[in-house]
Amino acid sequence: MPRTSSEYEGCYFCRIRLKMILFMGVFLSMLSMKQISVSSHSRSESGLSLLELVVTVGILTLVVGSIATAMTGTQSVFLESQLISRLHMRARRAMDRIVSLSSQAMTTDSRFTPQKSNTGVNSHCLRFRLMQSIDPVTGDAVYDDLDRIFIYGPHGGGQPNRGIIIGRGRTLGQIYRRGRGPDGFLGTTDDNTRATITPGFPAVELLIPATFAPSSGDMFRVNVTPAPIGRLLTFTLRINARGTDGNFILPTDFTLVQRVALRQ
Repeated sequence: MPRTSSEYEGCYFCRIRLKMILFMGVFLSMLSMKQISVSSHSRSESGLSLLELVVTVGILTLVVGSIATAMTGTQSVFLESQLISRLHMRARRAMDRIVSLSSQAMTTDSRFTPQKSNTGVNSHCLRFRLMQSIDPVTGDAVYDDLDRIFIYGPHGGGQPNRGIIIGRGRTLGQIYRRGRGPDGFLGTTDDNTRATITPGFPAVELLIPATFAPSSGDMFRVNVTPAPIGRLLTFTLRINARGTDGNFILPTDFTLVQRVALRQ
């Protein structure tokens, strides 16, 4: 995985810090040994004094401890940078998938509606159908109601969801029963993504698991204009992640906004 600029910057400063500590340690050790050598010439050859041994061991302990601290700091920065890079990549892949799938829908009689209210404003879930074929007699679009598409963000409700998923099925309840994992939630890493609603199409696609939940605000929102069945969709993803210390790695949640104009 390519490193981000923040990762290179963090590693660069950590290397400088490590070099400075090593130089300081070598310098102090040489100075200590020089003092011991001078002191030895002025005394008998009975060996080093106890004080000289204590000073030498203390300096070496300090140097080794500083090196270990620097190495730990370097590793922490590297792992955090990797997590940030993975977070950005996950969000962009999820948005690309949402846009790709939703842009296949048609606004005319496609039941392209949010699952909150008929206003279409700031919904956590969008339901629509893909055109299956064209009726050779009437020329009308033919849809498969058994394979509706649900782009579903975190929500309590009757089918609790903690992450961002794409579900296929007649209802959210059906998707929940087929795709939930042992924890009883959708949108988590134990989702059953192997279950299928039709051959070759999974009942649940896990786009972003709950582990990337933002520090504030909604993980997924969709706006439909004009409501309730409109031509313009606005998707918003908002994510973050926690580091090894349990704190959020980004001071401000990473946010992606994408607009999709649908066919009539």
